[in-house]
Amino acid sequence: MVRIPNKVILPFGYHIMIRQVTDSEMDRQDSNADGIWDNEAKTIYIRKRLPVTRRRYILAHELGHAWLDWQHRYLDDGKARS
Repeated sequence: MVRIPNKVILPFGYHIMIRQVTDSEMDRQDSNADGIWDNEAKTIYIRKRLPVTRRRYILAHELGHAWLDWQHRYLDDGKARS
């Protein structure tokens, strides 16, 4: 079984932290979401009560958001943010 990592490192040292959080922790950020990408904290938050297959799906989805943020910061030199 593939476990959920605590960290992913993209090129140029772009560290992404991954936190599996309780329902109450997630609800403070967004009660309708099972996963969130926080680009300021460079952290992905995932509801830990979900089945591991669902958490892996959410992780892949949120990593897509993180990848786009990395691309805008390092490849587009911030130009795609506007």
